Amino acid sequence: MGSHGNLSRRALETNMPIMVRGVVYWQPPKQALEKVKELVWEPSISRYGADEGIPELRAALVKKLRLQNNLHKSSVMVTAGANQAFVNLVLTLCDAGDSVVMFAPYYFNAYMSFQMTGVTNILVGPGSAETLYPDADWLEKILSETKPVPKLVTVVNPGNPSGTYIPEPLLKRIADLCKNAGSWLLVDNTYE
Repeated sequence: MGSHGNLSRRALETNMPIMVRGVVYWQPPKQALEKVKELVWEPSISRYGADEGIPELRAALVKKLRLQNNLHKSSVMVTAGANQAFVNLVLTLCDAGDSVVMFAPYYFNAYMSFQMTGVTNILVGPGSAETLYPDADWLEKILSETKPVPKLVTVVNPGNPSGTYIPEPLLKRIADLCKNAGSWLLVDNTYE
């Protein structure tokens, strides 16, 4: 792709990979491909829809969250992917210059989402060397000592790239720490 001189300063100064090749690809099931061939001619499918997603799909997801996850005050937006959803949340919850917390190891797109939206103070907490779980003791210290308090704390469950699941008691402790500090907790449950 030519000269690095055409890249933004943000891209040149980051120590994170900004372009990834070799994204994993699985062929959709044959039944799904056949259904797409059928649906593409349906006018409600082949034109622009609501920005927040197809209303029937959103209603079905809210029902699923209520019945299977015991979440009764949920609102759902359907995006083109998890990265778009994450950026939408960062844009909604954070202003340029805010501080945020994430834990190592972390998904590089989350870090880049903060960078590209103007979040300048990205505090990266440690994960346990044995379990790769977020260090709640470190978080408690950061939330009590950092002024202003970080606007948002994000954890990924299961971890990406680690694949580890955060145990419910630890997730509850992190939630309580954020609530008591007045920080948003963004839990990325991509594979739920």
